[in-house]
Amino acid sequence: MASSQEPPLDEIQWRSPPIAQSMGGIHTNTVLPYFSHSPFFDGTSNNAALTTQATYNPNMLYLIQTRDAFEGRLRTMAGLEFMVAHDPSNNGQQHENSGVWVIRKQNRRKRTGYEDEVTVLSSYFVIGENIYMAPSVGNVIGSRMACSFLKQEKIGRH
Repeated sequence: MASSQEPPLDEIQWRSPPIAQSMGGIHTNTVLPYFSHSPFFDGTSNNAALTTQATYNPNMLYLIQTRDAFEGRLRTMAGLEFMVAHDPSNNGQQHENSGVWVIRKQNRRKRTGYEDEVTVLSSYFVIGENIYMAPSVGNVIGSRMACSFLKQEKIGRH
């Protein structure tokens, strides 16, 4: 949890041009590894476990070479994961770095005989090298209500 000195995660922007450059830019096969360097990433996720396993096991190395292979393996696992929900590139072209990527932090639960139950916990936007956390629905509604009350209060004074 953030200390009182640090702003909440949904109020920060994170970016690292050196990391993005070392990956050859942000594209379909680097967006998740780039995201994993951000403060939004959870080191206890299946993404972190799978990356560690694939890094040290040559038989699994192919899993971290393409996003399709990586996300395909994540879908076989239960637990916390980060998945790309929207890819702005055309047909996954590797050097597309414009537009907005949407990454979801979600919990996958396996159910025998049924489709997986996936609960979205939060969403993030990757725009160029910048990563932002989407505000929660509660925060948006609370903000709108506060604005509405302030406007009514102003009207009531006049």
